[in-house]
Amino acid sequence: MTEEEARKALFDIRLEYMMHTPKEKEELYEEYEKKLNIIRKELAKAIRERKEKELKIK
Repeated sequence: MTEEEARKALFDIRLEYMMHTPKEKEELYEEYEKKLNIIRKELAKAIRERKEKELKIK
């Protein structure tokens, strides 16, 4: 997953979650958090790889 894809996925997951009613949000919260954490890790990995690549070029 690229950095841009991860950022878009985070946005999409948040948007989808926010479109639910408060009661539905309570039921979906654990799944929502799991998805967010997975994508956050992917985003961090992509950013780390990009920065390492930039340092090697210099």
